[in-house]
Amino acid sequence: MIKDNDKKKRKTKTLSQIVMEYVRTVGISFCVALVITVGLSVKAREDMIKNLHAVKTNTQKIDEQIAKQIVAKSDLMKDLATKNYAVCLQVGNLYEAAKDYPNAEFAYAAAIDRAKQGVYTPYYKLSRVLIAQEKFDDAEKLVNSVTDIKDKGLIKFKTRTYIDAGDKYYSLGKFLKAARSYERAKYYYDRFVKKDNIIDESIKKRIVNAYSEAATVVVQQGYNSDAVTFLKRAEQYAPKDFHIKYKLAIIYSDLDPEKSIEYFDPLLKKMPQYIDYSTYNKALLKASNIADLEGNHTKAKYYRYKSHSLDLMLNGKVIYKNDIEVIMESFDIKKRFFRYNLIGRYRFKNVSQNDIFRMFAEFVLKQGDTIKETKTVKCVNKEEPLFSNGDITDRFEITFNKNIFTRKELQQYKIEIYLYKDEKFKTLVATYSIPEKSIKNATTDVPIDPFKEIYKK
Repeated sequence: MIKDNDKKKRKTKTLSQIVMEYVRTVGISFCVALVITVGLSVKAREDMIKNLHAVKTNTQKIDEQIAKQIVAKSDLMKDLATKNYAVCLQVGNLYEAAKDYPNAEFAYAAAIDRAKQGVYTPYYKLSRVLIAQEKFDDAEKLVNSVTDIKDKGLIKFKTRTYIDAGDKYYSLGKFLKAARSYERAKYYYDRFVKKDNIIDESIKKRIVNAYSEAATVVVQQGYNSDAVTFLKRAEQYAPKDFHIKYKLAIIYSDLDPEKSIEYFDPLLKKMPQYIDYSTYNKALLKASNIADLEGNHTKAKYYRYKSHSLDLMLNGKVIYKNDIEVIMESFDIKKRFFRYNLIGRYRFKNVSQNDIFRMFAEFVLKQGDTIKETKTVKCVNKEEPLFSNGDITDRFEITFNKNIFTRKELQQYKIEIYLYKDEKFKTLVATYSIPEKSIKNATTDVPIDPFKEIYKK
């Protein structure tokens, strides 16, 4: 009886305990709902941005057609000198939309003459049409004609003008001028007290791309030293950029082998599958020869040891994209009611000069940049190695069970194939979109072969 009373006491909850449990339950429910809502809002925002971009492009085409019709039927330039600021600005907008840049230039210049002090909209619009006509010097003079650098409106005008000029230079293949124009844009943008990180990163990215392209051009002309100067400049804005460091490593392999090794070493630790080993090895051998000539035989021996040990590491852990040929034998879409399942059949061919004793394949189904499903298979082992110069694996059938409900959705999917010996160093060797023919012929029974690449032994 005493035991029963004890059990009843233990089972009886106080009011505070009940309230706490209720609060905890509500809190958990709220957190789950919040996570789901945030996820949905992010997806909705991405879709909205895509739609807005498409709508904007469409609207611009319609505006251009309407503007051309208006300016063709009206003499808008007549008595423009007697019109007020607003009229001049609107006339300029019409001519710019119709891509009649000379008349737009005249109208915007008239608007500037009538604008109040501190109003920079017509300045920016005039600079834009000047740049569109490749009148870069005139645009530069316009920017320099106003000098009150403390004015926020002026800072914004100068920043936007130099970005536009850089974009135009870039489209014309004048990458060095583009880079310098973007740097001037950044100079003015840095004058803002409150900066938007997205805009700041956008300007930096433009600078990096322009200098990187300029380096590529001068390398083709044989000016490697200039290329290094441009890439080092880009590196200041993107100190962790893999591609910039890799380009510097390649160029330095001829100019300064030891400097090349300094760039190669950290890249090889992170992403050896994307590094040109032959160039790195060439830098190591050059550095060892230079060390020998300088009498530093210990350093020379060290570089030769690095070359040998790296060779062993790469053979044991890394697969390069050009080592393996992917053979897609067939690709089927099974339709069950209103759902689609994907089935692919693959083989891998060793086209390298090395035998492979261990290899995994990872098949990743993606919708845009979102991973939907991953399938991994072990396709080579010591008992059944993949020999060099043409040996081919058995067939692997990969079935994705992710339910896809519409054909339109199906068109957004792609399959990426990664191969690796070591999971740290996965190499993207192929990317396939879902074949249009497969979508149209989705079936419940008969497999289809849209690629017509059936393997014949």
